[in-house]
Amino acid sequence: MTEALYIRLAGPLQSWAGPAITGNFVRTEPRPTRSGLVGLLAGACGYGQGEYPEWLTQLHFQIREDNRGTLVDDFHTINPCNIEKPPQKYKKRKPEIVWWNPDDVVTSGVERQFRSRLLLSIGKPIEDITYNSINHTPNNEGFTAVVKRTYIADGEFIVQIKAGSREHQELLAEKLQQPHFVTYLGRKAFAPSFPFYLGVGPDDIFARIPTVGGEEPKKILCFYALDGDRRPHPTEVPVVKDRKQWLIEVSKIF
Repeated sequence: MTEALYIRLAGPLQSWAGPAITGNFVRTEPRPTRSGLVGLLAGACGYGQGEYPEWLTQLHFQIREDNRGTLVDDFHTINPCNIEKPPQKYKKRKPEIVWWNPDDVVTSGVERQFRSRLLLSIGKPIEDITYNSINHTPNNEGFTAVVKRTYIADGEFIVQIKAGSREHQELLAEKLQQPHFVTYLGRKAFAPSFPFYLGVGPDDIFARIPTVGGEEPKKILCFYALDGDRRPHPTEVPVVKDRKQWLIEVSKIF
């Protein structure tokens, strides 16, 4: 019987970004996405952005929706930096020279230097760093931008992960327990609740892991495969009354 890894994605907030409608409106998908899960695992293994090995993109995922949570809005505004544009004679110099002109006001120069170094640190090519990019707001119009994002609040999902080889499965099991980069639920501010890593087990235990809440001994939950047929598959799972009992039962399984 095939073995799989099991992790639990739960916390106050999650964000699994769907297609952006505009630069000012970014919504979350209702459950974890393939790209989000691959990125989470790649970070745990220590791979940088865009450096994923091919085998990570070939993993098989199945998601169990224990609690779909509720969608909440994050509404805020972003003001442009209003840094003075550098004189024409500085335009063709390297960014660190362009944005640090001794004749500028000190705060303006410091802000330019900080923003240019920040963009470089997150991997933006030096030739792409322009006046507009350091004076950025999502609408690129130079005035206050109104930004809206949606998140999942109080959601809980259990994810089954199947690797193509035992070597890769063992690597993932090790790194999910001791991740190279801190794991998070779609955004760095959204830390997962305990427990995050559940363990390794045969693929048929997915429906034996209990869920919390309800008076009945069984409950129907939706299972979603992220490969092939993505329609929900209602499946009956056992129910426990509280999280303490849940931890006890899960420890028996794994």
